[in-house]
Amino acid sequence: MELLIGETIKRLRRERDLTQEEMAAHLGVSFQSISKWERGDGYPDITMLPALANYFAISVDELLGTSALEKRRQYDEINQTWADNNRQKRNKENVALMRRSLKRFPNDALLLVQLSTSLEKLDGTEAEKHKYLLESIAVQEQILRGEDSEVRGATMCNICHAYWRAGERDKALEQAKKLPNLYKARENALVYFLEGEEKRQVAREAITPLAWVVTHQLNALAETENDPTYREKAKQILALLLECDQENAFIKQWLDGH
Repeated sequence: MELLIGETIKRLRRERDLTQEEMAAHLGVSFQSISKWERGDGYPDITMLPALANYFAISVDELLGTSALEKRRQYDEINQTWADNNRQKRNKENVALMRRSLKRFPNDALLLVQLSTSLEKLDGTEAEKHKYLLESIAVQEQILRGEDSEVRGATMCNICHAYWRAGERDKALEQAKKLPNLYKARENALVYFLEGEEKRQVAREAITPLAWVVTHQLNALAETENDPTYREKAKQILALLLECDQENAFIKQWLDGH
């Protein structure tokens, strides 16, 4: 079983603004021993565990990190259950699951996203679906008030569509204008910095969103300029992209449907 004792010692020592030397002097060991434990290159002798726990005023279980391991196991199990339910369209079960799980892991960004997604998939009357949509928007607004992360970035885009469907068009446009433009996309930056297989993988993974952007924008031009030739141009571009990724499901589906 993986033990998190080294991570726990390092975290607790730093929280108390202690040096490895100060801690070592109190425990009667060398500072090299403390360093080794924190690097994960070894564990303290079992006879030292009570003294270490007392030093930090925690239980031996907390020192070993067993509670953290169990918490991680529960978290992984929750997300797996959500994924299984989602595949089987058990959205009501997922909403209940996420509500319970957020009591255990408050403000967790991934769980909040999964709650928001599940709420928008619930069936019901138009009034009920509108209520679920408004709750989803409230959840997404909570995410946006949280930490800056990839989850937050995705939510910035998703909430635009939620606002729009809820009739909050001004909010949808305001939020959409805050999103980065195509030039500042993650994939465009990564291919500058990566090399070899990593660079190839990023470029290949960019084909699907690139294909989506092409169809999305050219369809918009076809509609606003009343010119169906834009859709033919989209087909031509997608055919070229398909040569780069012959198993691309998105491109095949779009070409088959048009």
